Amino acid sequence: MTKKTFYDSLVKRIADSATYKGRLILKAKDVEWHVSPQGRNAAIVDSTTGIDAKCFGIVLTEIPPGGQSGLHKHSFEVAGYVLEGHGYEMVGNERVEWEAGDTFYLPPNVAHRHFNSDPDKRARLLQVEAWPLAIYLGTANLEQLEDAKITSSESNKK
Repeated sequence: MTKKTFYDSLVKRIADSATYKGRLILKAKDVEWHVSPQGRNAAIVDSTTGIDAKCFGIVLTEIPPGGQSGLHKHSFEVAGYVLEGHGYEMVGNERVEWEAGDTFYLPPNVAHRHFNSDPDKRARLLQVEAWPLAIYLGTANLEQLEDAKITSSESNKK
């Protein structure tokens, strides 16, 4: 038996990295909502769900009627798609209105917050975020500036 060299080991590690070992689907029944300083969210594409993408993550965000997410900024960019509801983003000092079917962009390192303008219905956003790549590159940063406004009854909804 011959001893493996560094080169052989490196070639094997590179080949192994090209083989995805994670989950290929997350069923709706397996989506887990949680409440954090950001509000009510569910990770969809993230190592915690087993869909272990290396360059992007996906999060669902639900904003209660008349509510708002936490004010924060991070070192990675985000594209958001409005699944339902209407409201706006405060991106720095700029107000950006949105409604179901719209897409918005959040640049890195700019404080922002989501607002639901409807006093009676929730808003839901699907956000594609580049935190996995930023973490891998060692550039990830998240700064929470203010917490979301959410009630305990909203935190228990599925």
